[in-house]
Amino acid sequence: MLKKIFIARHHGFCMGVKRAINIAEETARDSAGKVTILNEIVHNEAVVENLRKQGIWQASSVDEVNEGTLIISAHGVAPDVKVKAEAKGVKVVDATCPLVGRIYTIINKIVQHGYHVIHYGESTHDETKGIVGHAPDSITVVGSRSELLELPAWPERKLGLTVQTTAQVSEFAEIERLAKEKWPHIEIFNTVCNATTQRQTAIMDLAPQVDLVLVVGSATSANSKRLAKISEAICGRGILIGCADDIDEKWFAEDQGVDMVGVSAGASTPDFLVEEVIKKLVEISCGTAEVIIPEKKSRVRKRAGTIG
Repeated sequence: MLKKIFIARHHGFCMGVKRAINIAEETARDSAGKVTILNEIVHNEAVVENLRKQGIWQASSVDEVNEGTLIISAHGVAPDVKVKAEAKGVKVVDATCPLVGRIYTIINKIVQHGYHVIHYGESTHDETKGIVGHAPDSITVVGSRSELLELPAWPERKLGLTVQTTAQVSEFAEIERLAKEKWPHIEIFNTVCNATTQRQTAIMDLAPQVDLVLVVGSATSANSKRLAKISEAICGRGILIGCADDIDEKWFAEDQGVDMVGVSAGASTPDFLVEEVIKKLVEISCGTAEVIIPEKKSRVRKRAGTIG
């Protein structure tokens, strides 16, 4: 029987996501013409659907947008995307996360000083595509240790190392170590964002206390998938769910040995989805499970029964 539900100290929306959503909603209210978001404003289906209900269109390419206003998502884009849109007479509103923009600034600056950039991230991710677009001839993307080690020795080349904002902190620490061994002269720029570090640290604190961790987030969300991966490694059972409807009550059958469950959420997951998950878990426990919510500092707040 499910007895306790532990909520991760840090979970859900980060600053960059809140900012992007606010920009999109304000743009929709203030613009007379058609408003379109390039790709997903953030990687969460519920957020995307909510904006769609507000009349905001979505396009997968700037080629599909010929009028009105184009919103750049929190993940950012290559500079030529904006140039192409503006050349067509489309107004561009940039909702790129400032911490992604910080990577652009670093890359632009060091490339001007003759550096070649090794970027650790997912090559197919929107954020990575935008980063590469800022200096396509001076950036090499690697997504694993093996890809890093396969690169040339480059003894005379000035090198810099950057990282996707949502990368797993422990994995980048290993990449940084290997890069320093291979190229002692490489400059390291740890561009993992603070929200990512906080949520991963919170999961590492939470997972040892529970039998199962549920991470609320979309399958397209890199940071949500990493939280589930970390949970799986620590407590043996980490499951990524999109919403409360994805919860299988069989996970909490008596023979499954799940007395305590942890709940977290990716940085692009709205609070209402987390609340719905908690409510569903309390219902599965027949209203008896204790919900434990750590304060942001040190104290612990407890509540039991249904969620208001």
